[in-house]
Amino acid sequence: MSHSSRRLRQLGRTPAQVGLAWTLRNPGVTAPTIGARTPAQLEDNLGALEVGFTAAQPARLDEAGAIDLGFPHDLLAGDVARTLIRGDLKLETRR
Repeated sequence: MSHSSRRLRQLGRTPAQVGLAWTLRNPGVTAPTIGARTPAQLEDNLGALEVGFTAAQPARLDEAGAIDLGFPHDLLAGDVARTLIRGDLKLETRR
């Protein structure tokens, strides 16, 4: 049994329920697409509304789902690129 399968068993939920529940925690998601083709799948997907995560579980899911954006994002996030783009401009707040 894989490590991720044990985690799903800890919650007593299906992968679809855990994935949808994790997605629903994202404040930028207003309407997740569930894509159920059968009444049984719809019922299973609606079980995501009853998933209760521990404090640590969403962080582990975030880590597992993290995407390395790579080039050019890494380049643009670097100090050299920021200095070149802004020209070492410093903005002061209004008083």
